[in-house]
Amino acid sequence: MQNSDQHDIDNNEINLDREHDNEVVERTPQFVTSERGRVVSIAGLTERIIEEFHIEFDDDSLALQESDTQTKRRGLLRDVADYVIGIESVQLSLPDKAQILQKAYSEIFGYGPLDAYFADPAVTTISLENKQGISVRFGPASDLVVQEEKDLFDDWHHVRRTIKRLLKDADAEIRSDIPIVEAGLTINNRRVSVNVVSPPYSTDVMADIRVHPADPIQLDTWVQQGMMTDLAADFLRRLAKSSYGFAIVGDTESGKSTLMSSILAETSLGEGLRSVEWSGELILPNGAVASKVQWPVGDDEGVTFSERVMEVLDAQPAAIVLDEVRADEAGAIAPLLAHQGQLRQMWVIRGASESKRIRSAISMLARRADSDHSESMVKNLYEKLPFVIVLKRRRDRLELLEIAEWQPAEDGSGYYDYVPLIAKGWEGLERTSNALEHEL
Repeated sequence: MQNSDQHDIDNNEINLDREHDNEVVERTPQFVTSERGRVVSIAGLTERIIEEFHIEFDDDSLALQESDTQTKRRGLLRDVADYVIGIESVQLSLPDKAQILQKAYSEIFGYGPLDAYFADPAVTTISLENKQGISVRFGPASDLVVQEEKDLFDDWHHVRRTIKRLLKDADAEIRSDIPIVEAGLTINNRRVSVNVVSPPYSTDVMADIRVHPADPIQLDTWVQQGMMTDLAADFLRRLAKSSYGFAIVGDTESGKSTLMSSILAETSLGEGLRSVEWSGELILPNGAVASKVQWPVGDDEGVTFSERVMEVLDAQPAAIVLDEVRADEAGAIAPLLAHQGQLRQMWVIRGASESKRIRSAISMLARRADSDHSESMVKNLYEKLPFVIVLKRRRDRLELLEIAEWQPAEDGSGYYDYVPLIAKGWEGLERTSNALEHEL
């Protein structure tokens, strides 16, 4: 990146800072009195400890690098806190000191107010919409619930610092030349996707954070949660153990990546499996190798989704899984559709879940991949991904709508029909009367 571009990014952050400098945060401060009679706020004392810690231990500090456990890191922080508290001559109760140490630790080594949500196994989505607005989804099928606490963040700057720390740990950054970033990291052994939108695409920096379970959800668990029936789960098990490719299609937050992890857990794939992912949300079988998009940071230009696909193809894997294929990245799938070898392909596709739209959307995706060979691209897609699993988010649950198969038209025209195999019936998902083209 050129210096002028970095200058524009820095100016953009300065302008955002100025815009929010005069915001008033409604909260009741807590105070303690020093031995000299001076009143000191708990928040101010915490900030002083954090500042002193960063002075004593920068990123290159050997002591910090060697503190590879929470106990060691807390020991470093406690020493700094005792020093600052001594300088300020403050007598703290044990609860007040514990509160200060915990907040300072979260700000330095964690993600501030978000740590409590990351520690909650029920949390699946965290939405940061403005300086004090935070909504949380407790469970994949629940609604977003606005958190009523007014003091989760000190101010807008605190929100942005937290988002920047998440992106830094995900090897990404806020940039005015890339206003939309989707990066991934692991927190508490759970895969976390951080989607950040910043000006000029929004008036503020906003983040949508998705937190996946530590282990794949079993298909039987999906049945218990009402996502699918036993019939559908059995079909997916047989599909997983076959050599056929398939696509999981659905809207945002419909459970596509999570279900893909569930199906992958049923396969016998291991070292021969490679993934290409935007933010590393998939839980892969042992031995499989993941490849993520690398976002530009500083002068590093990064690695795109398309480039990752080419890298994986060069490795000649036995199977490849994509998470996820999008209409604006159609060029990335062209080499996969043109591939001549025996490569099992499994795709997560972001798209509408209505059956009538799936055929046109998927065929258009294939045509856009290579406009000069559009018809052959479409035919290749139907042959390489013969099965389609359709998901949708309902108000009270995630739902598997249907499982279909691309089958050659009976009229011999060379076209393919979208044929439902498992679809809604009188008693939920039922097997249709349509015969399988690819036996499982």
